Amino acid sequence: MKTIVLVAFMMLNGISYSQETANNDKPKTVVFAKIKTPEEKFAGDVSNGAIRIYTVGGLKPHDPAVTAAFQEKFGVTYHDFGCIAPGNMSYYYKYNVLVFQYLRETWGNDWQTHIKDNTIGLYKWKEGQK
Repeated sequence: MKTIVLVAFMMLNGISYSQETANNDKPKTVVFAKIKTPEEKFAGDVSNGAIRIYTVGGLKPHDPAVTAAFQEKFGVTYHDFGCIAPGNMSYYYKYNVLVFQYLRETWGNDWQTHIKDNTIGLYKWKEGQK
């Protein structure tokens, strides 16, 4: 019985392999995607009305009602990476700095008292503003 199952498995494995290799005759197309700079991404997000503020997980819980009110009032949404920071943290820092400048130009300093304190680059940006 074991021999029959083993032979059947080997036959099915060979059939599936031959099906996979049949598609290898087609020419492959390599597509390169242009990676946007933080400035290009921000400009696109402003024109699409989809400005984001990037955050990393924090220990302090946030009130969902306060978060929703902030997002609605200032026309932004939060994107939280959770506990694991992204590998290209400087990209998101630069993007957030553009958002901070935009919010300051649009709303003055009112937004600073309501923004989540786990926002990437917030404290460093505030220090540079003094």
